[in-house]
Amino acid sequence: MYFLAGNDLLPLWIILGLLGFFGLIIIIIIIVKRHVAPLQIKKDDLTEEEAIQEELDRILVPIEDEEVKKQMMDNEAHDPSKDE
Repeated sequence: MYFLAGNDLLPLWIILGLLGFFGLIIIIIIIVKRHVAPLQIKKDDLTEEEAIQEELDRILVPIEDEEVKKQMMDNEAHDPSKDE
């Protein structure tokens, strides 16, 4: 019974206390995420093509300058890789 006495178990109690504390925090976070609506993950009913199109629309900026648009159309018309 000597090993149960005094400060011999202090490191074990510290480790168990820390594990219990952080485990309790994790359990509280899980419960809160399940019951609080803004924290829940929303699943969209999008197809893969719609998701890709939304992402492209978000990233790509439409060209509004008419001169730049005309130059791009001219470059597409004179593309040497299309001649092959």
